[in-house]
Amino acid sequence: MATYNGARHLHAQIASIIKQLNDLDQLIIVDDHSTDNTVEIIRDFNDPRIQLIINPFNIGVALTFDRALHQAEGDLVFLSDQDDFWYDDKVSTIKDMFMAQKLDLIVHDAAVMGNGTVIHTSLFEMVDSAPGVIKNIISNTFTGCCMAFRREILREILPISPHIGIFHDAWIGVLAEYFGYKITFLHKPLMDFNRHGQNTSTMKRRKIIPIMRDRVAFIFALVIQIFKMHIKRITG
Repeated sequence: MATYNGARHLHAQIASIIKQLNDLDQLIIVDDHSTDNTVEIIRDFNDPRIQLIINPFNIGVALTFDRALHQAEGDLVFLSDQDDFWYDDKVSTIKDMFMAQKLDLIVHDAAVMGNGTVIHTSLFEMVDSAPGVIKNIISNTFTGCCMAFRREILREILPISPHIGIFHDAWIGVLAEYFGYKITFLHKPLMDFNRHGQNTSTMKRRKIIPIMRDRVAFIFALVIQIFKMHIKRITG
């Protein structure tokens, strides 16, 4: 989990996660130099499964998730935003799917919430979620807070480029699919996705020039990462 000034929803989100974890699981939270009481809320849980890391200065969402993923020790990695709410069967459902099927990455559906009410029953329907490298480069539907994957994928996606803006989830999903990992989109809501103006990955329209600039930087960084991984495979 990456946090930044997330006090409004954070307690409910952490509570919805830790009750689904066993004693050997980690909840890795990297705080991106919050200025509100986000860190205090995290510390108040006083739970040994929570590993809190605080950035000495703000580095942005992609590098904050990169720092969190470098600490991951479990076989399965779940990404989490600070402001959503996991359903009680999220972890068990995803774990059962990984055990029953030869999957490497799962993206599940979510109910889209606004001000405590359901805006849409399916995030997938809102953004036309589906696999496809080109599709998700053009318009990302690898929604990070709905993703879980096997730890082996970290070999292909770390380090996350510092030049990709908010596209850390597209970075993970596109690279995993490109390198042949088995991916599925589960059409079952397993959490509430809280839509509001403070979302890091807000659905609100942004100005076209920043969008294009970020997209070009993302594509360029992807090409470099793919080239590096091919060289690494050749050289062993």
